[in-house]
Amino acid sequence: MVKYISGFLFALLFTSCVTTNVVSIDVREPAIVSFDDPQTKKVIIVNNSASQADEDVQANGEKQAEISVISTDSAKILLINSLSQYMGEEKYFSGVEIYPHETNRGKASDIKPLSARNVQTICREKNADILISLDLFVVSAELESVNVDYFNNYNLLSSKLGALLRVYAMDGSRLAPPIAHVDSLYREASITWNNIKNSIPEINDLVTEITMKAADELTGTIIPSWSTQTRWYYSDNSGDMKNAAKLAGAGKWLEAADIWGTLYDKEKNITKKIRLASNLALANEYLDDVGNALSWINVAYDLIENKDKSLLAKQVAFYRQFLIKREDSMYKLYQQLGIEEDTDE
Repeated sequence: MVKYISGFLFALLFTSCVTTNVVSIDVREPAIVSFDDPQTKKVIIVNNSASQADEDVQANGEKQAEISVISTDSAKILLINSLSQYMGEEKYFSGVEIYPHETNRGKASDIKPLSARNVQTICREKNADILISLDLFVVSAELESVNVDYFNNYNLLSSKLGALLRVYAMDGSRLAPPIAHVDSLYREASITWNNIKNSIPEINDLVTEITMKAADELTGTIIPSWSTQTRWYYSDNSGDMKNAAKLAGAGKWLEAADIWGTLYDKEKNITKKIRLASNLALANEYLDDVGNALSWINVAYDLIENKDKSLLAKQVAFYRQFLIKREDSMYKLYQQLGIEEDTDE
């Protein structure tokens, strides 16, 4: 999954003695939909979006004959197959299968949610406990020339995708609100729109990329997923802080936390205490103790003066929001993973 991080997180704060070290952490996030005992349940994925087999591929308003740009229906099949593959690889459900028949024979723009009886019939036929219906799928690609100087221009290749899922129990009841996914990808192209035939490989590659990316991200709405996030810790030129930074860099967060904790207890300078408390929050998060991490970042936050607009104050406030969000989602995540809330896992 592709993630975009705010720019200031990557700022390195250099003074005569202080350094901000940027690190990455893998965080598991809860899915949008929760299931009871998912490991015992079989999932059936249904293509319930209308076919667009009659669509025309056009350039400059003219239909292009004998042109092998990937069709919307082909991209939709790729999405469904990739969604089934990615969900199956997670081994979260007992099985994931694709329903072999289309269920929406309307016009391309028709969105017709399955009735409760349709869901019951399909689940009974395939012995499934959960039905995921793809009710809408659209994808497009464009090539356009953009002037950037008196005599220079470049050509921008873009692709946009939209999808809508509904998730049902075997009795036909909906397990969650409709799940909408919208995305876009851009790439610089070397060929103009008038030479679309020469751009087919680039177009198809970008449409394939955005489709598989959509399948990956939709999997994360149904199954708890991992994301890589950015964090940071502070160091300076003192021997203890250098040693703690070295330990943190080697992944020895418990040992680093021991040093930071000892320094915090002895430190009198408020700014240094804020940095140490933030470091301790990070160490606890790496040790998967989100509750204690939130306690330490609250210590740092409470030490900051109300009118402080420094980079340090912004970083502490930003990290605190991360941890509040993680703490709020832990019960749901544990429930989805079948973990008791009071365990250490």
